[in-house]
Amino acid sequence: MPGVDLDAYLKLFEPYEVQLRDFGGREREYGGRFAMLFRQVVRLLVEEAEINLLVPKMYIAVAHRYLDREPDTVRHFSYEDNRHFFLSELRDWIAVQERGRAMRQAGRVGEA
Repeated sequence: MPGVDLDAYLKLFEPYEVQLRDFGGREREYGGRFAMLFRQVVRLLVEEAEINLLVPKMYIAVAHRYLDREPDTVRHFSYEDNRHFFLSELRDWIAVQERGRAMRQAGRVGEA
């Protein structure tokens, strides 16, 4: 997939920002709000890309197991609350990367 970078992840997560922060009232939901986002994200996670070399290996391993249709992993992520937690944690990691990038860019501007 061409263009797998930090911005590709940010673009996927953007429409879900508010929903990812809301953990109330959806426990044990089947299907749901994050099913498509989850499928898109796991596909990005298995791509060979520089950003994915930085992603914590746990996320990469889960993506591979899910796409390989490992029964326990597929069953675990059939529940909305599990997808929600996974995506929320990954989004937090992405936010840290985004802040780091902004700080590096601000440092370059200050040096010029």
